[in-house]
Amino acid sequence: MLSGIKHITRTTPSLRTSLRLTNARLFTTDKTPGPPKLPKEEQEEFEELQRLANSQDAIEAYNRQVSSDGTKESLNNPILTKNDIGGFSPEFTKTIPEFEGNVNPKTGEVNGPKQDPLRHGDYSFNGRVTDF
Repeated sequence: MLSGIKHITRTTPSLRTSLRLTNARLFTTDKTPGPPKLPKEEQEEFEELQRLANSQDAIEAYNRQVSSDGTKESLNNPILTKNDIGGFSPEFTKTIPEFEGNVNPKTGEVNGPKQDPLRHGDYSFNGRVTDF
């Protein structure tokens, strides 16, 4: 058994000397993911349109068009654009505690949930079930 270990240790230095370290890149950044390029003229036109669409002038022109368009006057109506996010959402209703104080009278748990989380057979809080 020991002779096998000695044999392994004897061959290891020769393997180390036979390995050559190279400083080669294994990937290239020349090709990026995406659709294939168009013919040269069409590609130049596409890139120019992209630059124009992303410029501040195009954004301001679009904003002026939307604000002056009479069919979209509801977008400017303060009553319709008022954000009352979550006001009518049933998901975020206030939970009604089953007891007052910090100690659950049924289980004796201190600072635990105010409603029984296992009431429906699953650990749920505010209608959302959590897996243990």
